[in-house]
Amino acid sequence: MKEFIVKIKPLTPIWTGDADRKNSTLRETGIIGSLRWWYEALIRGLDGNACDPTNTKCDGQNHCDACELFGCTGWARKFRLETSFNYTIPEVWIGTREERNKRYLKRKVDGLMSDGSIELTFIPLKDINKDEWVLLNSTLKVIENYGAIGAHISQGNGVIKIIENNLPYQNEKCKECKGEQFDKSKNSLASLDKFFFYKFKLEFNEDISKLINNKSFWTHAQDDNQFKDSWHNWKKLWENYNFLPIAFHIRDSIRHLENGWETRHDIFGELGKGSKVFVSHGYKINEKNVEFRIWGYGIDSSLLSSIKNNLESNLKQKLFSDGKDLLKNCILKEEKTGESLINQLAEELK
Repeated sequence: MKEFIVKIKPLTPIWTGDADRKNSTLRETGIIGSLRWWYEALIRGLDGNACDPTNTKCDGQNHCDACELFGCTGWARKFRLETSFNYTIPEVWIGTREERNKRYLKRKVDGLMSDGSIELTFIPLKDINKDEWVLLNSTLKVIENYGAIGAHISQGNGVIKIIENNLPYQNEKCKECKGEQFDKSKNSLASLDKFFFYKFKLEFNEDISKLINNKSFWTHAQDDNQFKDSWHNWKKLWENYNFLPIAFHIRDSIRHLENGWETRHDIFGELGKGSKVFVSHGYKINEKNVEFRIWGYGIDSSLLSSIKNNLESNLKQKLFSDGKDLLKNCILKEEKTGESLINQLAEELK
């Protein structure tokens, strides 16, 4: 069968590491898992049938729309994905501001990037029908415009730009796409109609390269004697890969906007439990400006309002070394509800 290629350019690092937390090569399974997650969210938002893959009853004889394309026990996936890429970015570490169990923790910025494009090659193994191609194309558009691909997307990774896409049935209609009724019983699963999407622009007072040279950004607490700065790597990430490693700063700025401890861990995740809120690093607009994303699902409207109203003041406290205020503006460039996005997609696909 014919092969189809999607060329992507990472705007922030892509992470598809294994169980040992190593990320030395781009793993097809990590990309497929992420594509499936977004595909399921899109199908649920369009009132289609997508099981919970962690607790599914789908099998070879009876399976949901998502398993039809991506496979399940007794039913093989309809395509193979191939890619070849293994360039790891220089390491940058960000320390926590507060001690935990009498010590400071470190969080690593890592992943794979390219100064060119990465090819994702889709090889059909079974007949993929028109509706499945249409939905897969829509999934890629949602990822490119509003989300991210791969793992660790709650920690800044996976924002992409699609350079080329030759999958079939682009901008075509989908017979099975309804987009009329939303099943309110699916709150525990990611459903695109329950998402929110924000894009912000940060404008700094000086060139970002100068701020890096002046060691202006927060990296660790002053009494954390075990921490070693890597400003030369900050410089490489900005100059060579055009992104600013600030996802942890952004996440710290919004995490404590939710006061309830249990609710906060339900929304932002904890050990063994995933997050419902995702953030990106800042990807370059020009020498003084970056853009970043915050998105998620199942979030109360009061927290969303708090994010918009308090983000700028919190970032001024979290982004920089103590006492510095070098942020000129934090501007909400785009806001979209999942319901408006799903209605837009449903209208395009009908």
